[in-house]
Amino acid sequence: MATMIPVDDLTEAVAAKDSQLAVLKVRLQEADQLLSSRTEALEALQSEKSRIMQDHNEGSSLQNQALQTLQERLHEADATLKREQESYKQMQSEFAARLNKMEVERQNLAEAVTLAERKYSDEKKRVDELQQQVKLCKSNLESSKQELIDYKQKATRILQSKEKLINSLKEGSGFEGLDSSTANSMELEELRHEKEMQREEIQKLMCQIHQLRSELQDMETQQVSEAESAREQLQDLQDQIAGQKTSKQELETELERLKQEFHYIEEDLYRTKSTLQSRIKDREEEIQKLRNQLTNKTLSNSSQSELESRLHQLTETLIQKQTMLESLSTEKNSLVFQLERLEQQMSSASTCPVSMSGIENGEGTRLRNVPVLFNDAETNLAGMYGKVRKAASSIDQFSIRLGIFLRRYPIARVFVIIYMVSNSCRSC
Repeated sequence: MATMIPVDDLTEAVAAKDSQLAVLKVRLQEADQLLSSRTEALEALQSEKSRIMQDHNEGSSLQNQALQTLQERLHEADATLKREQESYKQMQSEFAARLNKMEVERQNLAEAVTLAERKYSDEKKRVDELQQQVKLCKSNLESSKQELIDYKQKATRILQSKEKLINSLKEGSGFEGLDSSTANSMELEELRHEKEMQREEIQKLMCQIHQLRSELQDMETQQVSEAESAREQLQDLQDQIAGQKTSKQELETELERLKQEFHYIEEDLYRTKSTLQSRIKDREEEIQKLRNQLTNKTLSNSSQSELESRLHQLTETLIQKQTMLESLSTEKNSLVFQLERLEQQMSSASTCPVSMSGIENGEGTRLRNVPVLFNDAETNLAGMYGKVRKAASSIDQFSIRLGIFLRRYPIARVFVIIYMVSNSCRSC
């Protein structure tokens, strides 16, 4: 009885060790599967990393080329804008100089027109004065002619009266008649002399009238020629002013056209510059995104290194489990050897009755009759060795009890396996 109970307990212990061994094999298979999956994931991540790095290098080179191209186009647009601005400023300065020159010419022409108009007005006044003088001369001439006619008539009447007197005196006789004829002859001489004088004066007046007429004709001719020249000068000045106005309008139209063209060019350059700046901004955002992706990939690489360290830890744990499994296998072999020895002892002691009543006495009896690898005498050894032996014995007793419990309750085994798998997944 005392011999069979340890054999049964050893059998249960062997079964518990078998269950532990099965659990460890399951965990070993799971660890192998997890290791293979982690290895595949690591290889996939490494290939993805190399592909992403290659894509990033290609994308960064393309982005740098595009950015460089856009910067060159932007510099060219800025240079074109500067050239257009300089040409516009130069054209504006030239136009301002031409405008100032035209303004000076216009002022000179205005002054010349003013002088011509003033000269024309002076000449007109002079012509008016000359016309007044001519009219006055004509009136004087008419009055002189009238006076001459009156004087001729008067002289004719006087001569007629004198002749009548002379005739009447000739018809008379005596000395008195002689004296009177002498007086009449003297008076006649006087009248003749006066007549000659009047004739000379009339001739002088006629000469003056002729001279005045010639002067008047000369003045009229001069006035007409001067008026014609002044009119021609005025017409020339008006034509020049009209030409200057036309050229000014043409220049103003050309300036307005150039301003509109410059405005259009400036708007086009502004739109081109805005487009290039927006494209550069987009490229910079893409570069920033790629940098962020590279940073994330770096972080993922760091997480990948953590994963590798975790995989290394799992590998070490697996190695420890394998070592433990080997130790358990060794312990199982030793237990099997002890069991065979006990069976031999039992066969040698077959004369003793076999009683199986103690096997079914419950879990408490089995727990009390659990085989002990190290007896109390050995555990009572002093020092650190005794403490280690005692701790190993207690751990062994706990593992045997756990194996018996799992053997009696399969559902508990399932829960323990699920718990271990969940712990391993959580740790991964």
